Amino acid sequence: MNKALRFLYSFCAVGITAVACSYFTQSGIASFYGSLELPMFTPPNAVFPTVWSALYALMVISFYIVLGNDNVFQVQRATLLFLGQLFLQVLWCYLFFYAGYFLFSLIVMLLLLWTVWSMIQRFKQTKPAAGYMQYPYFVWLLFAAYLNAGVVYLNGNTLIL
Repeated sequence: MNKALRFLYSFCAVGITAVACSYFTQSGIASFYGSLELPMFTPPNAVFPTVWSALYALMVISFYIVLGNDNVFQVQRATLLFLGQLFLQVLWCYLFFYAGYFLFSLIVMLLLLWTVWSMIQRFKQTKPAAGYMQYPYFVWLLFAAYLNAGVVYLNGNTLIL
């Protein structure tokens, strides 16, 4: 795959995820999120788009790097994990922000953490720099899991309107 196609593939996969997550997140923020009791250390809403923009940029770059590896088997395994974690990210946003299923979203978050950790290991085997670029994402997801668990603890398992 040439460089332009690799970049386009990386950018589109992450871009579609970002748009879907943004839609679900904005829906929740516009409706119920402001009424939730939030855990300590919850940052202001303005922090999230900035952090996610940086994380999405790292995802595009690291996946682009992985796609440049000549070992097709390694690239396929890394790609499955990468696309799987993107799917889980969208599912988490849907469950938490759109549907208000806080406990289910926490379960998905735990699966997302495992998938991202596995993806980091595969990326490091394929192209080490690409794996290291995903550590900020993993740390952010740990923080998001704490926030999600706090919402479950403070507000219950699901949104009750």
